[in-house]
Amino acid sequence: MLIIKQYPQELEIPYHLLLDADPSKKLVDKYLACGILFGAFYDKEPAGVCLLIFHNNITAEIINLAVLEKYRNKNIGKLLISFAENQARLWGFKYMEIGTSENIVKYYEKQGYKYYKTKKNFFIENYEFPVIDNGIILKDMIRLIKNL
Repeated sequence: MLIIKQYPQELEIPYHLLLDADPSKKLVDKYLACGILFGAFYDKEPAGVCLLIFHNNITAEIINLAVLEKYRNKNIGKLLISFAENQARLWGFKYMEIGTSENIVKYYEKQGYKYYKTKKNFFIENYEFPVIDNGIILKDMIRLIKNL
């Protein structure tokens, strides 16, 4: 049975998942320090994670979303997104943002997110190494938003 909840502090940080979505440990640690981590668990095994940060009192952002490879294509990512959105809504946030690469935009659009801007050269300027997704070196970040 799948359970989604705030990631227990007594568990080791699931870097194997977090770094799958964002290969910079420096950035992941920065986000962990100011965000809330949710986990999807099968028994005690983390199947996926979703890291939520807050920009102001009305806008939250899913800054990291990753699902363990053996659990992909089972709607766990979608369930984590929905859980994070519901939590943010309960806490009074009005908008949820997501920043991603072009390769994943359609996935988030299916979850109700809309394009609102492109951050040119984001991956080049914020990483000390090339970030590669599906064999493509990433340059620009696509920003999406959803009304909660």
